[in-house]
Parts: sequence; structure tokens; C-alpha cells
Amino acid sequence: MKSVFALLIALSAFQPAFATTAEEVKQKTSDAATSAANYSKEQKDAFQKEMEAKLAEMKKETAELKKAAADKTGEAKKEMNDQIAALEKKQESMSQDLSKLKKSSGKAWSHMKDGMSKAWDSISDSYAKAKSEYAEQK
Repeated sequence: MKSVFALLIALSAFQPAFATTAEEVKQKTSDAATSAANYSKEQKDAFQKEMEAKLAEMKKETAELKKAAADKTGEAKKEMNDQIAALEKKQESMSQDLSKLKKSSGKAWSHMKDGMSKAWDSISDSYAKAKSEYAEQK
């Protein structure tokens, strides 16, 4: 019995070293939440910059297609202009989505990311189709 009592006294001397206060838990939780939010914001910013760069490049390439379409005549010109108009409409929609993304919160942006990635795939496919058809008409 004396040994159990001595052990309890000895352990109580070490208790402060092992004890975690409610304030410490609160601080650690807050630090973890802040780190997660910062990481999410970094991911959002990187995604946003990547999409802006891709969109800017696509707009340059679309302008080149427009120049090429201007040299066409008849049905070929009409088809190319229709494809370019559809492509520009998708690009405008993507620009609007990027504006929304800039204003979105950390939680909402992950949902937007999926939608924007799908929209980008659609724009890329439309551009590839237009470019391919232009190449065939040369």
C-alpha cells in the first residue's frame, strides 16, 4: 500500500509536464485551423493563377483563329465564325467564374474548382475542334 501511495505522489510531481490545459488545446486547434485555411487559400490562389494564364493563352489563340477565319469565304467562313463565337462565349463564362472564384471563401472554392476544371475541358475541346477544322480546310 505504501508503494502505491509513493507511486501516486511521484506521478503527481510529473503531472504538470503531461497535463494539457484547455487553453493549450484551444490554441493548438486554432493554429491547425489557421494552417489549413492558409493552405486552402494558397491552393485557391495557385489554381486561380493557372486558370487565368490558360484563359489568356486561349484568348490569344482564338484571336489567331479569327484572323484565319477572316480569310475564308462562304460556308467555311460561317462555320469557323460560329465556332469562334461559341468559344468566345465559353471563355466569357469562364472569366465570370474566375471573378466569382476570387470572391469565394475557402470552403466554396473547392466546389468551384471542380466546375471550372470541367468548363476548361469543354473550352479546350471546342478550341481543338475549331483548330482541327481550320487545318482541314487549308
